[in-house]
Amino acid sequence: MDSKKIAAERLTAHLNEHRRLRRLHQHLGNARLAIVAVGLAAIWWVESNTPQFTWPAAFTLAVGFVAATQFFSRIESSSRWTVVAASYYSSWLEGTLKRKRVGQAAETVKAAEGHPFAEDLDILESKGLFDRVNTASTVEGMRDLLGLLTTPADAGIVRDRQQAVRELVPKTDLREHYFVAGSLKVPYIRTEQVLQWTSKDIPTPSGWLRGTYAALSCLVVACLTVLALNPSPPTYALLGGALLLEFAVWCATRNRVQVASLEAERLHLDFSELCDLLKILEGQEFQAGELQEIGQALQDGETKASQTLRTLCHLMAFYEARRNQIVALLGPLVLFETQLSLMVERWRIRHGSRLSDWISAVARFEAYSSVATFAFEHPEYEFPQLEDKGPVLRARNLAHPLLGEKAIANDVLLGPGRTILLVSGANMAGKSTLLRTIGANIALAYAGAPVRASSFTISPLALVASIRVTDSLRLGESRFSAELRKIRVMLESMRDGTPTVVLIDELFGGTNSYDRYTGAVALAEHVLGSDHVLAVFSTHDRNVTRWAEGHPDRIANAHFRDTLEDGTMTFDYKLRQGPATRGNAIELMQLAGLPVTEDHRKRHG
Repeated sequence: MDSKKIAAERLTAHLNEHRRLRRLHQHLGNARLAIVAVGLAAIWWVESNTPQFTWPAAFTLAVGFVAATQFFSRIESSSRWTVVAASYYSSWLEGTLKRKRVGQAAETVKAAEGHPFAEDLDILESKGLFDRVNTASTVEGMRDLLGLLTTPADAGIVRDRQQAVRELVPKTDLREHYFVAGSLKVPYIRTEQVLQWTSKDIPTPSGWLRGTYAALSCLVVACLTVLALNPSPPTYALLGGALLLEFAVWCATRNRVQVASLEAERLHLDFSELCDLLKILEGQEFQAGELQEIGQALQDGETKASQTLRTLCHLMAFYEARRNQIVALLGPLVLFETQLSLMVERWRIRHGSRLSDWISAVARFEAYSSVATFAFEHPEYEFPQLEDKGPVLRARNLAHPLLGEKAIANDVLLGPGRTILLVSGANMAGKSTLLRTIGANIALAYAGAPVRASSFTISPLALVASIRVTDSLRLGESRFSAELRKIRVMLESMRDGTPTVVLIDELFGGTNSYDRYTGAVALAEHVLGSDHVLAVFSTHDRNVTRWAEGHPDRIANAHFRDTLEDGTMTFDYKLRQGPATRGNAIELMQLAGLPVTEDHRKRHG
């Protein structure tokens, strides 16, 4: 069964279940109102006829109402679950995103300043490659995914990533369950703030102080019990003395109790959702080494990570209960808020250091799960073949992973004996798109993902791209300066001996024709003199393509073609051998209304 059919069937099942739950929710709501009405009438009848059974009847009604409310709440939770689960499949089938980076996530998930290719390949732009792959529920998970897509790795590491991705592809239930559990309470788990909370430098309350508070609370409870059993002036005095002692000790020591419970309260839903995700992962048995390490990181001694974190969630639930009117009235008698604050702080001291390991494990799984979801949704894509030695980049029927059905596939063959692919051709014919296609698929290969090609062979290669190069008023940088900055990165990689593939669009397009030709030839000759660099260049300069024809053994000249018929310019986006022999700029100017004639071409061409 193909993946689209599986997704469509699961989407239909979730939508049907949602409709069933909504009907049940409505019927149960009506039934609950009816139960209350009938119950109150029954209590009135009991009170009128058999008053000795009034309290049992009222208790029975209260228990029934609470049970109905709990069941009602479970129906609402299940309904929300089906909605999110349906969106997991509908987003793919409808071509929308499963996750959107908002708020903190958008601010923190960024490529490093001056990254050699992330901006040029539009990896992080809205609806770009990252958004298309991302299903992570934590900020750290998104960072890990971005790292997979933007960090070169050797063949062994990529093979390990592929093994992890291949294992997760058929685990549709696991990936769905994890995605939904990570979407119900908060848009993203704010892992950065969670880790900041665990590492706060707060003076630790001494053990004797915690013990003193606990003893005083027990003393007050004991006095209250004695007073309830034997209300008399001595017992009232005993309770008053215990409360005065408790208050005096609290006033004398409260400055020593500096805890982070208020900040933890703001992160309560984040902790709760993280706990749910940990529990899901703890129940899995993986075969891939990368995934097995995740399971090993989720053990807290003999206790599972989710159990340890669940304790904190319970403490925070009790801490939030201080706002309840009854707790707010009676809580100060036993130092309710202070006691819980100390318990939360004690948990932070004992277990907080492990949270970073648990979050790292969750983040690693989310990165691989995101890539596996992408692979599941594209069963026609092929996993790259990896060669330990190179440099090699060979692709058959290579297309851009974001262009859908309209993408046109082309072959790119670089390796021993063929170092440079020089692409020429008309404006808008597909040169820049070809460079982005190569780069985007290399980024997928880094992540252990399948690529959009019928075959794809690559050796470990760093990637440097100069495609989206513009001038910058803020940086005081011209287009030519920006391009030189990227070329400087390429030259540094060459000097280091790092195997590298270079993608440069419009070679030195920011300067005059003479300097453009001189710089392009110098750069190409420098690449030809290296045994560990491959390059794909695009150019409009016919002099550069003519020069390249003198090196047919090392440089492949190729071009895109356009057709002008009845005033309409068309492109087939197919890469053809040999250099371009004509341009289309004059025709495009004429179509735009500029009065350019053939005479202008002859006089100034």
